[in-house]
Amino acid sequence: MLSTLPAYAEEAIKVGDILCFGTPDDECGFDGRWLVLDNTSTNDGKPGMFLTSLSLIGDETGEELLFRNIGDVSVNFLDRGEDFAKAHPGSQTYQGSEIQLWCKAFLDTHFSDAEKKAILPTYKSDEASTIPGLGIPLPGALHGTVDFDPVENILDGDQLFLLSAEEAYNKDYGFVDNKSRVALYKGTPAGYWLRSPHIDTFPLDVGFVFSFGTLMDYPVNGQFLFHMTSCARPAMNIDSTKISSLEPLAIENGVTVWRVSFQNESNLNSYSTTLPVVGEVIDLRGMAQKAFAAVVVILFLLIALIVFLIVHCKRKRRAGKHGSKR
Repeated sequence: MLSTLPAYAEEAIKVGDILCFGTPDDECGFDGRWLVLDNTSTNDGKPGMFLTSLSLIGDETGEELLFRNIGDVSVNFLDRGEDFAKAHPGSQTYQGSEIQLWCKAFLDTHFSDAEKKAILPTYKSDEASTIPGLGIPLPGALHGTVDFDPVENILDGDQLFLLSAEEAYNKDYGFVDNKSRVALYKGTPAGYWLRSPHIDTFPLDVGFVFSFGTLMDYPVNGQFLFHMTSCARPAMNIDSTKISSLEPLAIENGVTVWRVSFQNESNLNSYSTTLPVVGEVIDLRGMAQKAFAAVVVILFLLIALIVFLIVHCKRKRRAGKHGSKR
């Protein structure tokens, strides 16, 4: 193990590296590995490091993680849950949601005291954000984009929290395409929640990254036209001055896997050094745009055919009238 000064830690750790700390838990899929999104600043621009879990985490009881349990209310393009949302305001609110409370409980049970002290409480408001989406007009999304509301104080002292839609789409954090957003739950790609609430056109939806890496929105209770396994991919800001030692466990394709100790507390946990392998992912946006273009062409051809038949029938009628006069 290398004894280090904080300045050395900041210099040694790069964006895209993996920091290993916390107590791994096979039951929920937590492997204790954290992806470095920013090695010099927190997500609110302060000195530190911004991390997110490399792998997805599920519920220890085997149940799926929901953003908020609102029962069996189902959302579709025709019924987007407007009536339920009016009767139950705050359904999209991150603070107090099941997933936010889960983050708090997970912090308490899977980190040592020294690790908890190195994880910074974060206070942050999120601005409105727009993600390209499928790029085709849909009910509730006529411009083909996915739009999220601004929220004041969405992080209010949280140490472990979900990514926002803007963060999960930020190329500076390494999220350059769908494949870079894919994460595995026990070795299999799955979906994960974001903290951002969709605008009121879908009043029960929040940000969600699908198993193939597309960032869209999804009902808070996971009830939609199709089912997607929903997990957590928590994020955190750490105080890098509290790093007391680093141990390089492996280096692969320019990525260093580090075992980290904080405040002179030795981290003796074992961590996997095998990096996840993500295969080819579907391009949902491209597929949707091609399908939409095909539908437009078919409709155009149908309209042209109908116009042709109408004109043809009129001509036949006129020809028939002229023939009868003779």
